[in-house]
Amino acid sequence: ALGEDDFVVSAGNLQAYEYLMGMREWPGSTTLLIGPEKSGKTHLASIWAGQSGAWVLNADHPEMWPQLMETPILVEDCHSLWMGETPLFNLLNQSMRSQLPLLMTAALPLDQWTLQTQDVRSCLRLALNLEITPLDDAHLAQLFVKLFDDRQLQIDPGLIPYLLSRMERSPAHVVSLVEMMDQMSLERQR
Repeated sequence: ALGEDDFVVSAGNLQAYEYLMGMREWPGSTTLLIGPEKSGKTHLASIWAGQSGAWVLNADHPEMWPQLMETPILVEDCHSLWMGETPLFNLLNQSMRSQLPLLMTAALPLDQWTLQTQDVRSCLRLALNLEITPLDDAHLAQLFVKLFDDRQLQIDPGLIPYLLSRMERSPAHVVSLVEMMDQMSLERQR
């Protein structure tokens, strides 16, 4: 479930959530949303894209690259540079000239990208950086509840505290555990 009501808000993502949901003015045209894998970047960016009417670009459909920037744009997984540096540079320039919002998601901070072009790096440094910080136990517990609910899995209320005390503290691990338990539930038919 990727609706706004399904997004789990906590201290680690509150600033990004409020900013992208329009509770704060956009100080510039480009924004970089940074967070670890499975931290909710795509979910939050999808909500923003739906509300803003943004054109969504990702590595799954690289042929969908727009010629002109006429609406806000969301570029997923920018850190992988799947689109190449020249198209990214052109997109950043178009966004700055047109003052249309450009939201980019990334799993790595800018200083860890493998950029070869100083001009691209300079443009990206101008972007507002929103970071989803490591999630606390309350957020991870809410994430468990949401993912179990998405899969219509009924669980014992004591399961989540049990898992939290024994697991790696990451959203990706929560997703992995829920997928594994769903598979076990299907196999055992209970």
